[in-house]
Amino acid sequence: MRQMTWLLSFMLMLYSGIVRADAVGSATLVIGAPQVETDSSSVALQKGDNIVVGSRVITGRGDHAHIRFVDGTLISVRPNTVLSIDLFTGNSDEIESFRLNLSQGVIRTISGDGLKSNRERFRLNTPIAAIGIRGTDFTTKAGSTETQVRVHAGEVVMSPLGGACIVEGLGPCVSESALSLAAGTNDTLRMRAGGLPEIFRLTVDPSVDPSISDASDDEGASDASVAASRARADIDLVSVKERPELQPFVDTKTDLSNQTGPLIWGHWFAKPRDDNWSIPAAELLHRYDPTVSNRYHGLFRDPAHSGVINPSQTRVVLGLTAADATLDYEFLQTAATVTAGYLLFDFEARAFMSELTVDTDRLGSVALNGIGFISPTGVFVSRSSSDRMAGAMTSDGLSAGMLFEKQVDGGSVRGVSSWGE
Repeated sequence: MRQMTWLLSFMLMLYSGIVRADAVGSATLVIGAPQVETDSSSVALQKGDNIVVGSRVITGRGDHAHIRFVDGTLISVRPNTVLSIDLFTGNSDEIESFRLNLSQGVIRTISGDGLKSNRERFRLNTPIAAIGIRGTDFTTKAGSTETQVRVHAGEVVMSPLGGACIVEGLGPCVSESALSLAAGTNDTLRMRAGGLPEIFRLTVDPSVDPSISDASDDEGASDASVAASRARADIDLVSVKERPELQPFVDTKTDLSNQTGPLIWGHWFAKPRDDNWSIPAAELLHRYDPTVSNRYHGLFRDPAHSGVINPSQTRVVLGLTAADATLDYEFLQTAATVTAGYLLFDFEARAFMSELTVDTDRLGSVALNGIGFISPTGVFVSRSSSDRMAGAMTSDGLSAGMLFEKQVDGGSVRGVSSWGE
């Protein structure tokens, strides 16, 4: 009898070990009553439950779940969503294959270290589109007739399913129909059934639209706490009593030359006019993660300084260390000079504020002002449509890079900037 009991115990331990070995992730946050289905069962999802290949995570109205995969990738599953884990092989260091299927609803995907090392092996399918990544943080909204993607950090590529772009594939589909979108804009990548991917600008504030709002990366926080944090940021920063003073800056032609460190400015295609400092993006993508960009330049971050930010201070004011500015006015492009600025991070409020002064040859001094929220991965974007600012910081919050642009009558002032203590 004792031998039979021992044998049953051993088999149970062995079975449990197999189940754990099959697990590719686990639920780290559960709000409401999400369900997890496999071909053989359907049960309520609980915090700590293992997720296996073949699982379908289903949320209803008011439900929310976070799934953390073994490589560190976080998927935030929002209400009224059906997400299937179709394929996952790899470990904490490197992903061999990773494919998800979003039948309906909204998810946010933040890449872990294993996925960052092998992004070309990831695919997110929707009913009509294939989505590959060249970056780390994006939100996807899917239905039977339309797919939308917003990019918070890095870059995504969208293609219509069909032809050579098969559901069983991995990575971005490379074709003339593919379209990419990088972080740092208010734009959204969208595709409708029967059409091709296109880029359009949101006409609503994403902070109040639950269908496209950012998911919190605080695994113990609810949507209500995120909304409260954002509301507090609005109050705190608009009425800040200790507003930093503009710090004078000497803008030279060589302050961006010989770039080193965790944040590097690169250019996407041909070097812009009078740019003797940026590095081709093709050279940087092998070693750095893309963060924010415009049509000219992109900011690239060392993976060792990426991920969820962990600032050592709750409030940091950074000064300019390098800058380059240009005036586009009445169809003529001329160099401009950044003369002063500050960049304030309030990590308690998850918000930033910045001011810049740019001297131009034809418009005189131009002031730029920005205010917005900081994402969990250290990307920050202003909400103004006239004074655009977008940047990324190192994980300690003590260094940053920021794009800026201001629309003026007949043209714009734009440029890049680097910041430090």
